[in-house]
Amino acid sequence: MAFWRKVGARLLLCFLSLAATNGCSAAPAWPAWDGFKKAFVSDDGRVIDHSQADLRTVSEGQAYGLFFALVAQDRKTFDSLLNWTENNLSSGNLGKQLPAWIWGKQGENWGVIDANSASDADLWIAYTLLEAARVWCHAPYADKASALGRLILDQESMDVRGLGLSILPGNNGFAGSDGSARLNPSYLPPFMMARFANAWADDPRWANVYLASQRLLLDSGRGGYYPDWVLYNNGEMSLPDDEQRGDYDAIRTYMWIGMSNNGDPMATPLLQQLSPTVALLLKRQNMPEWVEPQSGNVSPQEGPKGFQAAMAPFLQAAGAVELAKKFQANAVTKTDKAAWLEYGYYNGVLSLFAQGYMDNQYRFNSLGEFLPKGKEVKPCG
Repeated sequence: MAFWRKVGARLLLCFLSLAATNGCSAAPAWPAWDGFKKAFVSDDGRVIDHSQADLRTVSEGQAYGLFFALVAQDRKTFDSLLNWTENNLSSGNLGKQLPAWIWGKQGENWGVIDANSASDADLWIAYTLLEAARVWCHAPYADKASALGRLILDQESMDVRGLGLSILPGNNGFAGSDGSARLNPSYLPPFMMARFANAWADDPRWANVYLASQRLLLDSGRGGYYPDWVLYNNGEMSLPDDEQRGDYDAIRTYMWIGMSNNGDPMATPLLQQLSPTVALLLKRQNMPEWVEPQSGNVSPQEGPKGFQAAMAPFLQAAGAVELAKKFQANAVTKTDKAAWLEYGYYNGVLSLFAQGYMDNQYRFNSLGEFLPKGKEVKPCG
């Protein structure tokens, strides 16, 4: 009887919720999200990296946490993550201050450690708010998304020669006085850029950003592998002297491309130029820790388990379905806190993205819209 009382109470809360304007159904079970929350998400909505002595929170972690909460239809955790992010990283207003990159412990005090922004986090926060507004029919989320989107364009974009209007990795330190720009392909998921261009078509800058982001993904992956960083100078792309490899950032680029909808006009060209990566994985049966795109040198060491899991969507999209299943097996699916802590924050993020996608917890349509499992998203009245 206790079980049914809990179910009845949950249904009652659902019907009473303002979110019920877009249908009322139980959230799909996602044990992996429950395990991730136990290990890394505090009660007040902070995603914690326990591997660092300062027990830091990075804006990227908050952004990913918001997306995972949306996938899980976990509105309570979503709101706590959003409130913590806005209050602690943006001085209480996401529309007026870009989130600080790092927050944690310094001596006896807790607070912002590095106030520079990280545009991958900012873009994911804006995207997730935009989609949460559509899924849950909550207009204030859309308002926050739009305000943050304008701030990103105003403070984190640059007209790069040979590329066009591009999103810089942060608002400080990535634009040279000579007009050069240091960019990161993994910051620009194709589905996300398409969504912004469609949702905010009244601002033509987003269409320009979309075109530049696709050009960047094509340019930087032409050798068959992705680097972490690229440098554009006088219309030409090169790899920075101090960043010749693709590893902990580039792994996400493959994953985002693998998650893109087949109807996206860029999906096929991007996959086709990455055939050397597919061949490498078929030969090795694992993802190396790093690849040097220019020299072709490859790490003899296998990448961590999160790397292997992250490549599953890419392999599936490339048609290597059986190998994708093997790589997917590296993902954490348990609810056990200890298992997630052992896996670690960043590997956990990669695992949760990949496992959720491979298990059909979410998809993206050709317009870049988020599609949740088991929920028909109806137009908001």
